[in-house]
Amino acid sequence: MEKTLYIDQEALATLSLLKEGLLHPVGKLMNYKESLEVNKTKQYKGTTFPFSVVLAPSGKRNHKVLETLKKSEKLTLVCDGKICGTLMCDEVFKIDKDERVKLIYGTNNPLHPGVVNTYQRLGHYAVCGDFEINFDDIKKHKADLKQAISNVEAKSISAIMLSGKPFHRIHERLIRTALVKNDLIVIFLLKPYTDDELSFKTRYKTVKYFCDNFLPKDKVVLIPLENTYIFGGFNEIILNAIVAHNYGCTELMLGKEKAGIGAFYQDKCFSSIADTIVGIDIKIELMSNFVYCDKCSTLVSTNACPHGSHHHIHYNSESIMELFYLGIIPPAILVRKEISSIILSDLFPERSEKLEKIHQQLSLNSGLLDDFETTNFYENLMNLYQTSSLT
Repeated sequence: MEKTLYIDQEALATLSLLKEGLLHPVGKLMNYKESLEVNKTKQYKGTTFPFSVVLAPSGKRNHKVLETLKKSEKLTLVCDGKICGTLMCDEVFKIDKDERVKLIYGTNNPLHPGVVNTYQRLGHYAVCGDFEINFDDIKKHKADLKQAISNVEAKSISAIMLSGKPFHRIHERLIRTALVKNDLIVIFLLKPYTDDELSFKTRYKTVKYFCDNFLPKDKVVLIPLENTYIFGGFNEIILNAIVAHNYGCTELMLGKEKAGIGAFYQDKCFSSIADTIVGIDIKIELMSNFVYCDKCSTLVSTNACPHGSHHHIHYNSESIMELFYLGIIPPAILVRKEISSIILSDLFPERSEKLEKIHQQLSLNSGLLDDFETTNFYENLMNLYQTSSLT
């Protein structure tokens, strides 16, 4: 009788990244000997890789199957009640859950946001062997990027990893800076697997709106990146570099304040975790920190602005999101008004009827009855904020 292994969406996406070559040089699930070696050396085939790649799903049914599974037995992989692939068992071995969590996050402290979730997802047994997986999204993204590279005969291709929570003016500056220096930009929008008030669908809409309306269409590709648990820890930058390189990018652009960059000064030079990477042929570009200076009246690098920090407005994503959660539209110097309109419309859909009434009373219109969109209200409201003829 054929045996079944039940996996979740994160495991399915991670297996697909592996199968599609995006974690190269790792191209398969590791056996016990390989796992020990990688966990110890942080390398695989002479290339930096922070921890072993294993499949060890939790659950009583999975535990029962794996503890009795024999070599060459076939497993059916099931995710959310649907068959998503198969695996031919080569080896089953025990794993140390505490050790694996520490390897991913650098800690097993339950106060860390990812530790508890990952610990619950891990079982006590890992299985390795040849597998097939059904996950077409990544195949399509690879094909789209390959076509875009061919269209402009791109030689220099910069990758930018974004969560888009929210997509603000510094992100715009980062993208435009990369565009000046490269033939093609790939924006990898991180697709989370945890619930969030700002959905991935909304994040995608905001970034796509900017790309479609304010950037040359043949120079930018927007790709959702399955941001599974393996990207959740302090090794995120290493894995980002690996994935970007395997997609065909020649450069990974990062801000110096990006979480997980591990910045430090050594011998009077700025260094980061990026400087520890071996065997991955991709340039990692660290961008200056940007702020809005009220004396310069524009975005500036902190390295190039002569004015004191009391003239600087910092782009703290958490604080900007707090404004959105309170229903407040941020100033346009922080977030483009069209982007804010999309976010507030999605966060507060129940406001639509009331906003339509206010919109009709306050807004200029052509006298025609047009279909109302809540984004129209927020954009027109911001236009009124920016009117200065009475001041």
